[in-house]
Amino acid sequence: MKQRRKRTMLNSHRHEYILEKLQASDKVTVADLMTGLDVSDETVRRDLKDLESKGLLRRIHGGAIGVAKIRDEPIRERARKSAKEKIVIAQRAVELISDHTSIFLDTGSTTEALAKQLGRFTDLKLYTNSLNVALAAREHFGVSVFVTPGELRKVELDLVGYDTVDYIRNYLFDTVFMGTAGVDGERGFMDFEEDESRIRQALMKSARNKVMLADGSKFGKTANICTARFEAIDRLVTDAKPAKNFYSVFERSGMDVTHG
Repeated sequence: MKQRRKRTMLNSHRHEYILEKLQASDKVTVADLMTGLDVSDETVRRDLKDLESKGLLRRIHGGAIGVAKIRDEPIRERARKSAKEKIVIAQRAVELISDHTSIFLDTGSTTEALAKQLGRFTDLKLYTNSLNVALAAREHFGVSVFVTPGELRKVELDLVGYDTVDYIRNYLFDTVFMGTAGVDGERGFMDFEEDESRIRQALMKSARNKVMLADGSKFGKTANICTARFEAIDRLVTDAKPAKNFYSVFERSGMDVTHG
């Protein structure tokens, strides 16, 4: 009887179930919804299409994300979350930096945490498109700070746009440190904003060493722009050892992992 009731669920009941799952998680998958609703692949995909047409979710490969996940939280909100984990990442990442080198730190609460850890250096060139990173690094006497041109985003307090990308393309940095909105096991590092993704892709072409910074809350989190495959990044720095399924994917890609 229970299975029969599931098969005869009205569309509205299935839609309510899908939306409840989205509230509890960053995303839903077609496979999980098929199991939970006991319906076919075609039924789930039709339901997702209907909900997307109403502006209640956004379909992605293999599932959907909630509309609230299409844009990232403001940087001040992100800085308050996982604050201890970001400090652990910064303490491990700073070990990858040497004096007499040039580095680039892009926009993000984790890169800002790294900027606060640079007091040990006596001759370091730091380039950034983030005003928060620049202000954090200015406290260190041995760090020369250079800020890119670009259009100021007032919420993120960073500089973006074609002038920013063109500036980056003129340099070769020893190491670039980048943040990410999400780490998807299939699609790699993901972002919500085209400006951020475009800048990170330019940085990857202008660096000897490419380092991604991501705390554990980013694992399994999906955004809407695929910025970099794991193969394109030299090293990931995170606060704790990743789960086995992620670690095996990272290992196959050839990307090194440093964790707290």
